[in-house]
Amino acid sequence: MSEAALHPAADEYAAADEILRLLEELKEVFENHFDRTWFSLIIDGMPVDLRTMRDIRDVVSLSTLYPGEEWQVYQGALELETFCQTVKRFLLPVLKERLGISWLSPANRVKDARQYLVRKFVAFTFPYNLERLRRLTLKLKASLLLHYPFLR
Repeated sequence: MSEAALHPAADEYAAADEILRLLEELKEVFENHFDRTWFSLIIDGMPVDLRTMRDIRDVVSLSTLYPGEEWQVYQGALELETFCQTVKRFLLPVLKERLGISWLSPANRVKDARQYLVRKFVAFTFPYNLERLRRLTLKLKASLLLHYPFLR
């Protein structure tokens, strides 16, 4: 008889550990790059629901996973997926304009050289960080569906 058959709770603990590890990675990426005041300002007027942001914050802040919370985590993964798609579709094409570093709108450009440099760096790294968030979200969703197939 296999170890998993002898100790079915061990599988549940392993699943919860994997999901919590992914949530910790998602939290790091989300809080460091998307849950910032500057980000709130540049997505103003875009179709990102405040409820979506709240649900994402709630899910990435989980430090333990109790039985029955799988559905909440799955809903959070779906919200993260929607968030990534929305930001990619509506923000990436106008990111430089929103940050005030575009040569296409010189009247709205940032005048401070230090701010210009920081914003230029943000514009350079933003697509990479968005892609990291998207990939981690897909990993979380796949892990959830692997361990909890009833979520489909």
